[in-house]
Amino acid sequence: MFENYDLFKTMIHLLPDGSAEASDPGGGRRAALAGDAGSLWTIGAFHAGSDTAVHADYWERHPNGHEVLFVFSGALRVYLRDEGPEPVTTLRAGQSFVVPPGRWHRLAVEEPADLLSITPRSGTEHERDAA
Repeated sequence: MFENYDLFKTMIHLLPDGSAEASDPGGGRRAALAGDAGSLWTIGAFHAGSDTAVHADYWERHPNGHEVLFVFSGALRVYLRDEGPEPVTTLRAGQSFVVPPGRWHRLAVEEPADLLSITPRSGTEHERDAA
């Protein structure tokens, strides 16, 4: 019943009944996230060696809650679509950023980074960046 999980390989889903469930994103993180509309929140860690790892070419939004981003190492730029073309902040090791509900956002790698994301799943949308 009690297990250790590597958050870089496993996602933790916080469910409406108060329980937590681990899942292996063997089909890819995006597939694991898309198929998990039943969880309230998903916690996962990511090795972001390049922009591909953080879907830099896609905008994302979570209409049903805040997203918490925390950088363990490296540096990531955070963009909010309605704030213009420049990043609103650059997160470095030990820093966090809370994305407000419903705000289109994307990340870009400044230095290879390790990122923790706590994300509401329900209603999450993605849209390809037109730039």
